[in-house]
Amino acid sequence: MKNQNNKDLISKSSKWSILLGILQIFFTILFGLIVLILIEFFGGEFLIVTEAMWILPTFAVLFIGGAVYSTIMAIISVKTGKLRGFLIEKISNKTIRFAWLLFWSIWNIIVAILLILIFRLLYAGVGGGGLPDVFIVIFSTPFFGYGGLLIFGSLKFYIEKFRFKKETRLIRGLTAGGIAFLFVFGSFGVIIAFWNPQWTEGVEHQEIFVPGEQEGRGYRIPAMVVLPGDIILAFCESRIDAMSDIGDIDIVMKRSVDGGKTWGPIRVMKDSGEFSVWAPCPLYDKDTQMVWLFFSDQTMYIMNSSDFGATWSEPRNLTQEMGLMGKGGGAGPGNGIQMSNSRLVIPAYLGGACVIYSDDHGITWKKGGNIGEDEEPQVEEPQVFESVNGSLCIICRVGRGGYKLMAWSHDGGETWDPYYYNEDLTEAGTQASIHRFTKNSTHMRNRVLFSNPACFSRGHFTIRMSYDEGKTWNVSKMVYEGPSAYSSIAILSDYTICVLFETGKYDYRQSITMIKVDLNLLTDGQDQLVPKT
Repeated sequence: MKNQNNKDLISKSSKWSILLGILQIFFTILFGLIVLILIEFFGGEFLIVTEAMWILPTFAVLFIGGAVYSTIMAIISVKTGKLRGFLIEKISNKTIRFAWLLFWSIWNIIVAILLILIFRLLYAGVGGGGLPDVFIVIFSTPFFGYGGLLIFGSLKFYIEKFRFKKETRLIRGLTAGGIAFLFVFGSFGVIIAFWNPQWTEGVEHQEIFVPGEQEGRGYRIPAMVVLPGDIILAFCESRIDAMSDIGDIDIVMKRSVDGGKTWGPIRVMKDSGEFSVWAPCPLYDKDTQMVWLFFSDQTMYIMNSSDFGATWSEPRNLTQEMGLMGKGGGAGPGNGIQMSNSRLVIPAYLGGACVIYSDDHGITWKKGGNIGEDEEPQVEEPQVFESVNGSLCIICRVGRGGYKLMAWSHDGGETWDPYYYNEDLTEAGTQASIHRFTKNSTHMRNRVLFSNPACFSRGHFTIRMSYDEGKTWNVSKMVYEGPSAYSSIAILSDYTICVLFETGKYDYRQSITMIKVDLNLLTDGQDQLVPKT
């Protein structure tokens, strides 16, 4: 009779274990789908994950294998009337047995808390506030579902062990899941402990915007312009949550009057309260000595300064002036240019990659044609430079894992030749900066600079240089091997190359930093500035 009762209890317990095992398998499948989606769309977001990608498939094998194994063992237990699949059954020493159960019960609660924190991080990173409710439910289910299983299993152990003084076990399969999470968190923990990306020797670097300068805010999306006298204006987005592209985002500025040696305090250029203002894009008109600043707030605005950024006008609604309501998009981010014929040009995305331009020094503005009018490519965040023959080149962000898209215009951006992909310029799924360095009217060689992460993930920040107006990029110098993303290039009067870009030790949102390099460092002494006499 006693044996029959034990079999009945085992059968009942194992039937619950089968149900819980099926739940675990369901959650692991959802986890797998979410990971695949995140790798597809955000796989280059975190350099430290990209460079240790082997950890994720190993974790998946352990995690899914543990759930499947526990379910199979529960089914066998029902059929045989004997408990199967509990690691604890192999431990006979009561002290070790108790320590084993206590450790995994505590660890499982820690894992549950970490899963909630990871969900919060990912939710912000993918702009969760703007996602459909059904997607949020699917996205959150494995994190809260599996986390709930872990907490329930641990609480069940504590109640049975300490309140009812019963001999007890953890729910079958949760220890296997705990081992998988211990592997993934432990592996990344070891990597983080020894992670120490280096700056290339000779690169001068200075943090310009650091989270916390404004209470509770982080900084992203840099833009920079150098004015006469080596006055530098540095702009970026000030975000209540640096991970999120939506919500409370302002445009801010810092100003240096000594070539970037020292900087004034942060100044808020545009604050729309809880709403977003994004994509700063400055431009200097050397003919009128006017600085223009473009940014977007559902529509595109401009401000201007006639005293090198000391004071600014009120914003103008340029979208309304140009009759572009409903087009969406905006300028930049990055920089605009003034062409040799004095045309002011701002790269933009207005129903497609294009430019807006002014031939009357900013009094009126017009929209140029979109690249690929017949078959518009999926691009965004364009930047431009002018060739020495007067043609305008646009370079655009495309999907991670591809190459930068380029197109040429012979009428200042009003129409475009067919676009192509430059296979010298890898695409990490991020904005890049392109800038004229020298031209043969003043120096012996034409040179164009380009900066972005040099691989298919957001890291290994590199400056490239072209001697043939962007057709090929034979010079390449990695200046920082850690996380990096958006950037903006500017040149001082002595031809020092300045680059303002997002970077950090573990994540590129840790600071917006300015580096200074020269041609000698960039080319390892193989090229020198030789002015024409």
